[in-house]
Amino acid sequence: MQPLQGIRVLDLSRVLAGPYCTMVLGDLGADVIKVEPPEGDETRGWGPPFAGGESAYYLCVNRNKRGMVVNLKTEEGKNILRELAVRSDVLVENFRPGTLERFGLDFETLHELNPKLIYCSITGFGQTGSMKDKPGYDFMIQASGGLMSITGEPEGEPMKTGVAVVDLFAGQNAIVAILAALQARALTGEGQHLDIALFDSQLGWLANVASNFLISGNLPKRHGNAHPNIVPYQSFQARDGWFAIAVGNDRQFSRLCDLLGKPELGMDEKFATNSARVQNREEIIAVLSAIFKTTSVSEWLQKLDEAGIPCGPINNFEQVFSMPQVKEREMLVQMEHPTIGALSLVGSPLKMGGTPVEYRLSPPLMGEHTEYVLKNLLGYSSEKVKELRKDGCVT
Repeated sequence: MQPLQGIRVLDLSRVLAGPYCTMVLGDLGADVIKVEPPEGDETRGWGPPFAGGESAYYLCVNRNKRGMVVNLKTEEGKNILRELAVRSDVLVENFRPGTLERFGLDFETLHELNPKLIYCSITGFGQTGSMKDKPGYDFMIQASGGLMSITGEPEGEPMKTGVAVVDLFAGQNAIVAILAALQARALTGEGQHLDIALFDSQLGWLANVASNFLISGNLPKRHGNAHPNIVPYQSFQARDGWFAIAVGNDRQFSRLCDLLGKPELGMDEKFATNSARVQNREEIIAVLSAIFKTTSVSEWLQKLDEAGIPCGPINNFEQVFSMPQVKEREMLVQMEHPTIGALSLVGSPLKMGGTPVEYRLSPPLMGEHTEYVLKNLLGYSSEKVKELRKDGCVT
């Protein structure tokens, strides 16, 4: 069995945060029904690259789902969604606040039809507050939520991260909230409305940097690849490239000094403790940088590993997915897809000994399972399905 076996999720979300959330729920065994509008999930067109007519972007977060197309601008389309909501445990949506209310698919309406339904809304700024009607995309939330102000080189422009982390933060928060709501429902018998905002998720993940500001009142600076509170904890240039080193405590720093043939640095009051190294960051980094440039990356990594000092190469994606660790941890999986054939996807990071994740369904084609859902879940006849298709209610 799987942990969410028997749980049905109605997925009305598009793009990244919602689909990531529902994919993980599907990996954990939930029966996820992805409902798209006639124009489809926007990410289907976000390429290149494409494979078998599907964008890589869409493929990355839509496995383990059945796909159907429903036109909510038709009465029959709205009725289909209500019927599915009655038969579902969880609904995930990322429309702007108030949009689904106009279709009669808001929480209050569906709660009356199915009091056990857990209704998860993912929006840019939440269901309340003066900014609730403002559209929210990852990049703008990284900007307005403070993340860009602390990302990038000290004298360079503020930078976003290389992955849409705010969307993924929000998706993970939605997963946590849904699992908690399922447990609460087991105790109370009642569903509830979950209000997940990208903006809130961004602020919540500022963690120690936000705490530094709230306690000191000092605006955090951009440190590039360096750490605001730990030294040395950054990238360094060797003779033939770059590598990363993460000295997390004073014992490791002392071992590093011995390795570099500079044991006196570990005893110098300016560098002996982490707080002292943070205060004298530029001086100690200049000394270390000069030494690291004398030898190759591979030689430094070998020596640092042998000394028990956390370090690593700065790999590109080809190097990452060639690592034995990726295969050993089953972080690269293949699924059979109807138009692509063998489809490579990043595996789930959730390793559960008793109830492991399963890869059951490849990312669905547009409307691939519409007929299946209507017939097998709602009991519609073939004639009724044909009529709905003819009227443009479903695809």
